[in-house]
Amino acid sequence: MLERLIHRPIQLTLLLGVVSLFYSCQQPDSANATHGHGLADWPARAQTVYSEHYQLFFENEYAVVARETTLALHVSNLSDGSPRQSGSLEFSLKGSEASLNETIAHPARPGIYLIQLTFEKPGSYSWSAIIDSDNVELAPIVVHADEHSAIHAAEDAAESDSGITMLKEQQWPIRLLIEEVQRKSVAHQIPATARIAACKTHSAKVLSPVMGKLVAPQPDARIVLGQQVNAGDLLAMLQVPLLGDTLAAWKSAAAQATSEAARAAAELQQASASFERVQSLFAKQAKSQLQLEEAQYQYATAVAADQSARVISEIYIQAQPGSAMSLPLFAPISGQVITAATASGEWVSDAETLFEIQNLSQLHVSVRVPEADLPELSAPYRAHIPHPNNATRIALPGTDGKLLLAAQKVDPLTHSAELLYEIPNPGWLRAGMTLTAQLSTGEAHDVMSVPWSSIVDDSGMSIAFVQTGGETFERRVVQLGHRDGERVEVLTGLELGERVVTDGAYVVHLTALSGAIPEHSH
Repeated sequence: MLERLIHRPIQLTLLLGVVSLFYSCQQPDSANATHGHGLADWPARAQTVYSEHYQLFFENEYAVVARETTLALHVSNLSDGSPRQSGSLEFSLKGSEASLNETIAHPARPGIYLIQLTFEKPGSYSWSAIIDSDNVELAPIVVHADEHSAIHAAEDAAESDSGITMLKEQQWPIRLLIEEVQRKSVAHQIPATARIAACKTHSAKVLSPVMGKLVAPQPDARIVLGQQVNAGDLLAMLQVPLLGDTLAAWKSAAAQATSEAARAAAELQQASASFERVQSLFAKQAKSQLQLEEAQYQYATAVAADQSARVISEIYIQAQPGSAMSLPLFAPISGQVITAATASGEWVSDAETLFEIQNLSQLHVSVRVPEADLPELSAPYRAHIPHPNNATRIALPGTDGKLLLAAQKVDPLTHSAELLYEIPNPGWLRAGMTLTAQLSTGEAHDVMSVPWSSIVDDSGMSIAFVQTGGETFERRVVQLGHRDGERVEVLTGLELGERVVTDGAYVVHLTALSGAIPEHSH
Protein backbone atom coordinates (compact mmCIF):
# COMPACT_ATOMS: atom_id res chain seq x y z
CA MET A 1 0.00 0.00 0.00
CA LEU A 2 2.91 2.36 0.76
CA GLU A 3 4.28 1.93 -2.71
CA ARG A 4 0.98 3.13 -4.13
CA LEU A 5 1.16 6.31 -2.07
CA ILE A 6 4.85 7.27 -2.28
CA HIS A 7 6.86 6.22 -5.25
CA ARG A 8 10.60 6.16 -4.70
CA PRO A 9 12.74 5.07 -7.66
CA ILE A 10 15.19 2.42 -6.49
CA GLN A 11 18.23 4.54 -7.32
CA LEU A 12 16.93 7.35 -5.10
CA THR A 13 16.28 4.93 -2.29
CA LEU A 14 19.93 3.96 -2.36
CA LEU A 15 21.25 7.50 -2.73
CA LEU A 16 19.10 9.42 -0.23
CA GLY A 17 21.07 12.29 1.24
CA VAL A 18 23.76 12.43 -1.41
CA VAL A 19 21.71 13.66 -4.37
CA SER A 20 22.73 17.24 -5.22
CA LEU A 21 19.92 19.74 -4.82
CA PHE A 22 21.81 22.11 -7.11
CA TYR A 23 21.61 19.49 -9.81
CA SER A 24 17.89 18.99 -9.25
CA CYS A 25 17.20 22.73 -9.49
CA GLN A 26 19.12 23.09 -12.74
CA GLN A 27 17.72 20.17 -14.68
CA PRO A 28 14.54 20.48 -16.79
CA ASP A 29 11.54 19.39 -14.77
CA SER A 30 9.16 16.95 -16.41
CA ALA A 31 6.08 18.45 -14.80
CA ASN A 32 7.10 21.94 -15.79
CA ALA A 33 7.77 20.76 -19.29
CA THR A 34 4.29 19.36 -19.43
CA HIS A 35 2.45 22.30 -17.93
CA GLY A 36 4.81 24.91 -19.26
CA HIS A 37 4.42 27.58 -16.58
CA GLY A 38 4.02 28.76 -13.06
CA LEU A 39 5.06 26.64 -10.14
CA ALA A 40 8.84 26.95 -10.46
CA ASP A 41 8.49 30.72 -10.19
CA TRP A 42 7.13 30.50 -6.67
CA PRO A 43 9.37 30.20 -3.60
CA ALA A 44 9.55 26.93 -1.74
CA ARG A 45 7.59 26.41 1.46
CA ALA A 46 9.81 27.14 4.46
CA GLN A 47 9.63 26.42 8.15
CA THR A 48 12.02 26.96 11.07
CA VAL A 49 11.93 24.86 14.23
CA TYR A 50 14.27 24.44 17.16
CA SER A 51 15.37 21.44 19.13
CA GLU A 52 17.55 21.39 22.20
CA HIS A 53 20.79 21.44 20.21
CA TYR A 54 19.86 22.39 16.64
CA GLN A 55 18.01 24.87 14.49
CA LEU A 56 16.25 23.14 11.58
CA PHE A 57 15.32 25.20 8.55
CA PHE A 58 13.11 23.17 6.24
CA GLU A 59 12.37 23.99 2.61
CA ASN A 60 10.30 21.97 0.16
CA GLU A 61 8.93 22.59 -3.27
CA TYR A 62 5.15 22.70 -3.57
CA ALA A 63 4.43 19.01 -3.94
CA VAL A 64 2.34 17.73 -6.85
CA VAL A 65 1.24 14.17 -7.53
CA ALA A 66 3.63 12.30 -9.87
CA ARG A 67 6.11 15.18 -9.76
CA GLU A 68 9.44 14.62 -8.00
CA THR A 69 9.65 16.78 -4.86
CA THR A 70 12.89 17.83 -3.19
CA LEU A 71 12.97 18.37 0.58
CA ALA A 72 15.93 20.35 1.93
CA LEU A 73 16.68 20.38 5.66
CA HIS A 74 19.31 22.88 6.86
CA VAL A 75 20.74 21.92 10.26
CA SER A 76 22.69 24.46 12.34
CA ASN A 77 24.35 23.89 15.72
CA LEU A 78 22.81 26.25 18.26
CA SER A 79 26.01 26.29 20.33
CA ASP A 80 28.26 27.91 17.73
CA GLY A 81 26.16 28.64 14.63
CA SER A 82 28.03 26.12 12.50
CA PRO A 83 26.47 23.74 9.96
CA ARG A 84 26.22 20.11 11.01
CA GLN A 85 29.15 18.54 9.22
CA SER A 86 28.41 14.84 9.60
CA GLY A 87 26.11 12.31 11.18
CA SER A 88 22.87 10.68 10.15
CA LEU A 89 19.33 12.01 10.10
CA GLU A 90 16.24 9.85 10.53
CA PHE A 91 12.95 11.02 9.11
CA SER A 92 9.43 9.70 9.25
CA LEU A 93 6.54 10.43 6.84
CA LYS A 94 2.96 9.54 7.72
CA GLY A 95 -0.05 9.69 5.46
CA SER A 96 -3.64 8.61 6.03
CA GLU A 97 -2.96 5.09 4.84
CA ALA A 98 0.75 4.45 5.26
CA SER A 99 4.05 5.58 6.75
CA LEU A 100 7.66 5.75 5.69
CA ASN A 101 10.85 5.69 7.82
CA GLU A 102 14.28 6.32 6.34
CA THR A 103 17.82 7.22 7.48
CA ILE A 104 20.10 9.62 5.60
CA ALA A 105 23.69 8.65 6.34
CA HIS A 106 25.24 12.11 6.04
CA PRO A 107 24.57 15.60 4.69
CA ALA A 108 24.78 16.21 0.95
CA ARG A 109 26.79 19.30 1.79
CA PRO A 110 27.77 20.70 5.22
CA GLY A 111 24.51 21.49 7.01
CA ILE A 112 22.12 20.35 4.20
CA TYR A 113 20.24 17.05 4.15
CA LEU A 114 18.33 16.28 0.93
CA ILE A 115 15.33 14.03 0.38
CA GLN A 116 13.71 13.40 -3.03
CA LEU A 117 10.31 11.74 -3.18
CA THR A 118 7.52 11.25 -5.69
CA PHE A 119 3.97 11.10 -4.26
CA GLU A 120 1.28 9.14 -6.08
CA LYS A 121 -1.71 10.40 -4.11
CA PRO A 122 -2.67 13.88 -2.89
CA GLY A 123 -3.15 14.64 0.78
CA SER A 124 -1.38 15.83 3.91
CA TYR A 125 1.69 13.96 5.09
CA SER A 126 2.97 14.67 8.60
CA TRP A 127 6.65 14.22 9.13
CA SER A 128 9.35 14.42 11.78
CA ALA A 129 13.12 14.18 12.00
CA ILE A 130 15.52 12.75 14.57
CA ILE A 131 19.05 14.16 14.87
CA ASP A 132 21.13 12.56 17.60
CA SER A 133 18.64 12.48 20.49
CA ASP A 134 16.60 15.49 19.27
CA ASN A 135 13.15 14.56 17.93
CA VAL A 136 11.60 17.39 15.92
CA GLU A 137 8.06 17.61 14.57
CA LEU A 138 7.81 19.53 11.30
CA ALA A 139 4.85 21.03 9.48
CA PRO A 140 2.92 18.60 7.29
CA ILE A 141 3.73 18.31 3.60
CA VAL A 142 0.67 19.00 1.48
CA VAL A 143 0.63 17.11 -1.83
CA HIS A 144 -1.57 18.76 -4.48
CA ALA A 145 -3.53 16.88 -7.11
CA ASP A 146 -2.13 19.02 -9.93
CA GLU A 147 0.11 22.00 -10.56
CA HIS A 148 -2.86 24.37 -10.93
CA SER A 149 -3.95 23.82 -7.32
CA ALA A 150 -0.31 24.06 -6.16
CA ILE A 151 0.03 27.47 -7.84
CA HIS A 152 -3.10 28.73 -6.06
CA ALA A 153 -1.67 27.51 -2.76
CA ALA A 154 1.61 29.30 -3.49
CA GLU A 155 -0.27 32.52 -4.31
CA ASP A 156 -2.16 32.36 -1.03
CA ALA A 157 1.05 31.76 0.92
CA ALA A 158 3.14 34.36 -0.89
CA GLU A 159 4.70 36.91 1.45
CA SER A 160 5.84 40.45 0.87
CA ASP A 161 9.48 41.22 0.24
CA SER A 162 9.79 43.08 3.57
CA GLY A 163 12.50 41.95 5.94
CA ILE A 164 16.13 40.99 5.55
CA THR A 165 17.16 37.84 3.68
CA MET A 166 20.38 36.09 4.62
CA LEU A 167 20.92 32.55 3.37
CA LYS A 168 22.26 29.77 5.53
CA GLU A 169 25.31 29.66 3.28
CA GLN A 170 25.94 33.27 4.35
CA GLN A 171 25.19 32.69 8.03
CA TRP A 172 27.38 29.65 8.53
CA PRO A 173 30.79 31.16 7.64
CA ILE A 174 30.32 33.98 10.19
CA ARG A 175 28.90 31.61 12.85
CA LEU A 176 25.69 33.59 13.31
CA LEU A 177 24.24 32.95 16.77
CA ILE A 178 20.62 33.29 17.84
CA GLU A 179 19.28 33.62 21.38
CA GLU A 180 15.77 33.72 22.76
CA VAL A 181 14.61 36.91 24.49
CA GLN A 182 14.33 35.93 28.16
CA ARG A 183 13.84 37.31 31.62
CA LYS A 184 17.22 37.31 33.34
CA SER A 185 18.87 39.08 36.22
CA VAL A 186 20.36 42.48 35.29
CA ALA A 187 21.88 45.06 37.63
CA HIS A 188 22.70 48.56 36.50
CA GLN A 189 26.39 48.88 35.72
CA ILE A 190 28.69 51.76 34.90
CA PRO A 191 31.42 50.95 32.37
CA ALA A 192 34.79 52.47 33.17
CA THR A 193 38.36 52.29 31.92
CA ALA A 194 40.79 50.25 34.03
CA ARG A 195 44.58 50.52 33.68
CA ILE A 196 46.94 48.01 35.23
CA ALA A 197 50.26 49.13 36.72
CA ALA A 198 52.97 47.66 38.90
CA CYS A 199 52.88 48.74 42.52
CA LYS A 200 55.47 51.43 43.14
CA THR A 201 56.36 49.76 46.44
CA HIS A 202 57.06 46.55 44.50
CA SER A 203 59.48 47.96 41.94
CA ALA A 204 63.04 49.25 42.25
CA LYS A 205 65.88 50.62 40.13
CA VAL A 206 69.60 49.97 40.57
CA LEU A 207 71.65 53.02 39.53
CA SER A 208 75.36 53.35 38.93
CA PRO A 209 76.79 55.38 41.86
CA VAL A 210 79.86 56.44 39.85
CA MET A 211 81.31 55.97 36.38
CA GLY A 212 82.94 52.62 35.86
CA LYS A 213 83.12 49.38 33.90
CA LEU A 214 80.26 46.93 34.44
CA VAL A 215 81.10 43.24 34.55
CA ALA A 216 79.10 40.12 35.27
CA PRO A 217 79.24 38.80 38.85
CA GLN A 218 80.66 35.56 37.42
CA PRO A 219 81.92 34.61 33.94
CA ASP A 220 78.98 33.80 31.62
CA ALA A 221 76.48 34.66 34.38
CA ARG A 222 75.16 38.04 33.23
CA ILE A 223 71.71 38.99 34.50
CA VAL A 224 69.28 39.12 31.54
CA LEU A 225 65.78 40.46 30.84
CA GLY A 226 62.99 38.39 32.32
CA GLN A 227 65.19 36.70 34.89
CA GLN A 228 63.76 36.16 38.38
CA VAL A 229 65.99 37.42 41.19
CA ASN A 230 65.72 37.49 44.96
CA ALA A 231 66.39 40.42 47.24
CA GLY A 232 70.14 40.53 48.00
CA ASP A 233 71.24 38.66 44.84
CA LEU A 234 74.45 39.96 43.26
CA LEU A 235 73.51 41.52 39.90
CA ALA A 236 76.87 42.81 38.66
CA MET A 237 80.23 44.30 39.67
CA LEU A 238 81.23 47.88 38.90
CA GLN A 239 85.00 48.24 38.43
CA VAL A 240 86.10 51.79 39.32
CA PRO A 241 89.71 53.09 38.89
CA LEU A 242 90.32 55.70 41.62
CA LEU A 243 92.31 58.17 39.57
CA GLY A 244 91.98 61.93 39.02
CA ASP A 245 88.43 63.24 39.02
CA THR A 246 87.10 59.81 39.80
CA LEU A 247 88.71 59.94 43.22
CA ALA A 248 86.82 63.11 44.18
CA ALA A 249 83.54 61.52 43.01
CA TRP A 250 84.41 58.42 44.98
CA LYS A 251 84.92 60.38 48.20
CA SER A 252 81.58 62.11 47.72
CA ALA A 253 79.90 58.77 47.07
CA ALA A 254 81.59 57.30 50.17
CA ALA A 255 80.00 59.93 52.40
CA GLN A 256 76.66 59.23 50.79
CA ALA A 257 77.14 55.48 51.25
CA THR A 258 77.79 55.93 54.97
CA SER A 259 74.56 57.91 55.28
CA GLU A 260 72.63 55.30 53.28
CA ALA A 261 73.96 52.52 55.50
CA ALA A 262 72.69 54.31 58.60
CA ARG A 263 69.30 54.93 57.04
CA ALA A 264 69.02 51.30 55.86
CA ALA A 265 69.83 50.04 59.34
CA ALA A 266 67.09 52.21 60.84
CA GLU A 267 64.54 51.08 58.24
CA LEU A 268 65.45 47.44 58.86
CA GLN A 269 64.83 47.87 62.57
CA GLN A 270 61.46 49.49 61.86
CA ALA A 271 60.47 46.78 59.32
CA SER A 272 61.46 44.04 61.74
CA ALA A 273 59.31 45.50 64.52
CA SER A 274 56.37 45.94 62.14
CA PHE A 275 56.67 42.37 60.86
CA GLU A 276 56.68 40.97 64.41
CA ARG A 277 53.60 43.06 65.30
CA VAL A 278 51.64 41.90 62.21
CA GLN A 279 52.63 38.28 62.90
CA SER A 280 51.21 38.58 66.40
CA LEU A 281 47.97 40.17 65.20
CA PHE A 282 47.62 37.60 62.39
CA ALA A 283 47.82 34.82 64.97
CA LYS A 284 44.89 36.50 66.74
CA GLN A 285 43.02 36.83 63.39
CA ALA A 286 43.27 40.63 63.65
CA LYS A 287 45.30 40.92 60.43
CA SER A 288 44.67 39.37 57.01
CA GLN A 289 46.94 37.04 55.07
CA LEU A 290 47.53 39.88 52.59
CA GLN A 291 48.71 42.22 55.39
CA LEU A 292 51.02 39.53 56.73
CA GLU A 293 52.54 38.93 53.30
CA GLU A 294 52.96 42.68 52.77
CA ALA A 295 54.82 43.05 56.10
CA GLN A 296 57.01 40.06 55.29
CA TYR A 297 57.79 41.57 51.88
CA GLN A 298 58.78 44.91 53.44
CA TYR A 299 60.99 43.15 55.97
CA ALA A 300 62.79 41.07 53.31
CA THR A 301 63.33 44.21 51.24
CA ALA A 302 64.78 46.04 54.26
CA VAL A 303 67.16 43.13 55.01
CA ALA A 304 68.47 43.21 51.43
CA ALA A 305 68.84 47.00 51.45
CA ASP A 306 70.74 46.90 54.77
CA GLN A 307 73.07 44.18 53.49
CA SER A 308 73.82 46.08 50.31
CA ALA A 309 74.34 49.40 52.11
CA ARG A 310 76.75 47.92 54.66
CA VAL A 311 78.85 46.15 52.00
CA ILE A 312 79.04 49.21 49.78
CA SER A 313 79.86 51.52 52.69
CA GLU A 314 82.70 49.23 53.80
CA ILE A 315 84.16 49.14 50.28
CA TYR A 316 84.13 52.93 50.08
CA ILE A 317 85.81 53.26 53.47
CA GLN A 318 88.62 50.86 52.56
CA ALA A 319 89.34 52.43 49.15
CA GLN A 320 92.82 53.80 48.54
CA PRO A 321 93.86 56.51 46.00
CA GLY A 322 95.40 55.04 42.86
CA SER A 323 93.76 51.64 43.35
CA ALA A 324 91.00 50.00 41.36
CA MET A 325 87.97 48.92 43.33
CA SER A 326 85.09 46.59 42.47
CA LEU A 327 81.72 47.73 43.71
CA PRO A 328 79.01 45.03 44.04
CA LEU A 329 75.47 45.84 42.90
CA PHE A 330 72.72 43.94 44.71
CA ALA A 331 69.00 43.37 43.97
CA PRO A 332 67.06 45.54 46.44
CA ILE A 333 63.84 43.49 46.05
CA SER A 334 62.69 40.14 44.72
CA GLY A 335 61.04 40.11 41.32
CA GLN A 336 61.53 39.99 37.57
CA VAL A 337 64.25 41.95 35.78
CA ILE A 338 62.49 44.26 33.29
CA THR A 339 65.52 46.44 32.48
CA ALA A 340 69.00 44.92 32.18
CA ALA A 341 72.37 46.59 31.88
CA THR A 342 74.44 46.77 28.75
CA ALA A 343 76.80 43.99 27.78
CA SER A 344 79.48 42.96 30.25
CA GLY A 345 82.59 45.10 29.94
CA GLU A 346 80.74 48.28 28.92
CA TRP A 347 81.46 51.60 30.61
CA VAL A 348 78.50 53.20 32.37
CA SER A 349 78.06 56.75 33.56
CA ASP A 350 77.21 58.16 36.95
CA ALA A 351 73.47 57.73 37.91
CA GLU A 352 72.74 55.55 34.88
CA THR A 353 69.93 52.99 35.37
CA LEU A 354 71.54 49.56 35.23
CA PHE A 355 68.71 47.30 36.38
CA GLU A 356 65.00 47.64 37.05
CA ILE A 357 63.13 44.98 39.00
CA GLN A 358 59.39 44.52 39.34
CA ASN A 359 57.51 42.23 41.66
CA LEU A 360 54.16 41.63 39.98
CA SER A 361 52.57 39.55 42.72
CA GLN A 362 50.61 42.69 43.58
CA LEU A 363 49.21 45.13 41.03
CA HIS A 364 47.57 48.53 41.03
CA VAL A 365 44.26 48.88 39.16
CA SER A 366 43.31 52.46 38.31
CA VAL A 367 39.61 52.76 37.38
CA ARG A 368 38.53 56.09 35.85
CA VAL A 369 34.85 56.81 36.53
CA PRO A 370 33.13 59.39 34.29
CA GLU A 371 32.12 62.55 36.11
CA ALA A 372 28.44 62.11 35.15
CA ASP A 373 28.33 58.69 36.85
CA LEU A 374 29.90 59.72 40.15
CA PRO A 375 26.57 60.43 41.94
CA GLU A 376 25.64 56.75 41.54
CA LEU A 377 28.75 55.74 43.49
CA SER A 378 27.26 57.30 46.59
CA ALA A 379 25.22 54.12 46.93
CA PRO A 380 26.93 50.81 47.68
CA TYR A 381 28.50 49.39 44.56
CA ARG A 382 30.47 46.40 43.40
CA ALA A 383 33.30 46.47 40.89
CA HIS A 384 34.87 43.81 38.70
CA ILE A 385 37.03 43.37 35.61
CA PRO A 386 35.77 40.82 33.06
CA HIS A 387 38.37 38.64 31.37
CA PRO A 388 38.57 39.76 27.71
CA ASN A 389 38.42 36.21 26.31
CA ASN A 390 36.33 34.10 28.69
CA ALA A 391 33.60 34.28 31.31
CA THR A 392 35.87 34.73 34.35
CA ARG A 393 36.17 38.06 36.12
CA ILE A 394 38.14 39.70 38.93
CA ALA A 395 36.28 41.28 41.83
CA LEU A 396 37.65 44.63 43.01
CA PRO A 397 39.16 44.75 45.56
CA GLY A 398 38.25 41.14 46.30
CA THR A 399 38.90 39.37 49.57
CA ASP A 400 42.70 39.88 49.44
CA GLY A 401 42.84 43.33 47.84
CA LYS A 402 42.22 46.83 49.11
CA LEU A 403 40.83 50.15 47.93
CA LEU A 404 43.57 52.78 48.14
CA LEU A 405 41.81 55.80 46.63
CA ALA A 406 38.04 56.37 46.43
CA ALA A 407 37.31 58.97 43.74
CA GLN A 408 38.32 61.89 45.92
CA LYS A 409 38.74 64.46 43.14
CA VAL A 410 37.79 65.00 39.50
CA ASP A 411 40.47 65.46 36.88
CA PRO A 412 39.54 68.65 34.96
CA LEU A 413 41.13 67.31 31.76
CA THR A 414 39.46 63.87 31.62
CA HIS A 415 36.34 64.77 33.65
CA SER A 416 36.74 61.58 35.59
CA ALA A 417 37.69 60.48 39.09
CA GLU A 418 40.03 57.66 40.06
CA LEU A 419 39.32 54.53 42.04
CA LEU A 420 42.69 52.97 42.88
CA TYR A 421 42.86 49.33 43.98
CA GLU A 422 45.72 47.09 44.98
CA ILE A 423 45.03 43.42 44.22
CA PRO A 424 46.91 40.12 44.03
CA ASN A 425 47.87 39.27 40.45
CA PRO A 426 45.51 36.53 39.22
CA GLY A 427 48.12 35.46 36.69
CA TRP A 428 46.79 36.88 33.43
CA LEU A 429 47.06 40.60 34.22
CA ARG A 430 50.09 42.52 32.98
CA ALA A 431 51.38 45.97 33.87
CA GLY A 432 50.38 48.40 31.12
CA MET A 433 47.10 46.65 30.21
CA THR A 434 43.99 48.75 29.51
CA LEU A 435 40.71 46.93 30.21
CA THR A 436 37.05 47.67 30.88
CA ALA A 437 35.80 47.62 34.44
CA GLN A 438 32.15 47.33 35.47
CA LEU A 439 30.73 49.08 38.52
CA SER A 440 27.42 47.53 39.64
CA THR A 441 25.03 49.82 41.49
CA GLY A 442 21.75 48.77 43.07
CA GLU A 443 20.19 45.32 43.26
CA ALA A 444 19.80 42.95 40.34
CA HIS A 445 16.27 42.35 38.99
CA ASP A 446 14.75 39.79 36.62
CA VAL A 447 13.88 41.76 33.49
CA MET A 448 13.40 41.09 29.78
CA SER A 449 16.92 41.24 28.43
CA VAL A 450 19.29 40.28 25.63
CA PRO A 451 23.10 40.02 25.39
CA TRP A 452 24.88 43.32 24.78
CA SER A 453 26.22 41.89 21.52
CA SER A 454 22.64 41.86 20.16
CA ILE A 455 22.47 45.65 20.06
CA VAL A 456 23.72 47.66 17.08
CA ASP A 457 23.99 51.45 17.15
CA ASP A 458 22.42 52.94 14.04
CA SER A 459 22.85 56.72 14.01
CA GLY A 460 22.06 56.94 17.72
CA MET A 461 19.22 54.39 17.65
CA SER A 462 19.54 51.02 19.36
CA ILE A 463 18.72 48.24 16.90
CA ALA A 464 18.17 44.51 17.33
CA PHE A 465 17.54 41.90 14.62
CA VAL A 466 14.80 39.34 15.19
CA GLN A 467 14.93 36.06 13.31
CA THR A 468 11.54 35.57 11.67
CA GLY A 469 12.61 32.48 9.73
CA GLY A 470 15.69 30.41 9.11
CA GLU A 471 16.87 32.87 6.45
CA THR A 472 14.87 36.00 7.25
CA PHE A 473 15.30 38.75 9.83
CA GLU A 474 13.45 41.84 10.96
CA ARG A 475 15.00 45.10 12.10
CA ARG A 476 13.65 46.41 15.43
CA VAL A 477 14.22 49.71 17.17
CA VAL A 478 14.51 48.98 20.89
CA GLN A 479 14.49 51.06 24.03
CA LEU A 480 17.05 49.95 26.58
CA GLY A 481 17.07 50.10 30.38
CA HIS A 482 19.54 48.86 32.94
CA ARG A 483 22.65 47.16 31.71
CA ASP A 484 25.51 45.12 33.09
CA GLY A 485 28.67 43.79 31.54
CA GLU A 486 26.90 41.02 29.64
CA ARG A 487 23.20 41.82 29.25
CA VAL A 488 20.93 44.81 28.78
CA GLU A 489 17.29 45.30 29.73
CA VAL A 490 14.88 45.80 26.82
CA LEU A 491 11.93 48.08 27.65
CA THR A 492 10.24 48.14 24.24
CA GLY A 493 10.72 46.71 20.77
CA LEU A 494 10.98 43.00 21.57
CA GLU A 495 8.76 40.31 23.03
CA LEU A 496 9.61 37.39 25.28
CA GLY A 497 10.29 34.25 23.27
CA GLU A 498 11.42 36.05 20.12
CA ARG A 499 14.87 35.13 18.89
CA VAL A 500 17.47 37.80 18.26
CA VAL A 501 20.85 37.70 16.60
CA THR A 502 23.68 37.86 19.16
CA ASP A 503 27.00 37.13 17.45
CA GLY A 504 26.86 38.51 13.91
CA ALA A 505 24.27 41.26 14.48
CA TYR A 506 26.45 43.87 12.78
CA VAL A 507 26.83 41.68 9.68
CA VAL A 508 23.03 41.42 9.45
CA HIS A 509 22.93 45.21 9.79
CA LEU A 510 25.31 45.59 6.83
CA THR A 511 23.23 43.12 4.81
CA ALA A 512 20.13 45.21 5.52
CA LEU A 513 21.91 48.35 4.37
CA SER A 514 22.97 46.72 1.10
CA GLY A 515 19.37 45.94 0.17
CA ALA A 516 20.49 42.99 -1.94
CA ILE A 517 18.43 39.80 -1.89
CA PRO A 518 20.77 36.82 -2.35
CA GLU A 519 19.90 33.86 -4.51
CA HIS A 520 19.96 30.27 -3.39
CA SER A 521 22.91 28.29 -4.68
CA HIS A 522 21.55 24.90 -3.66
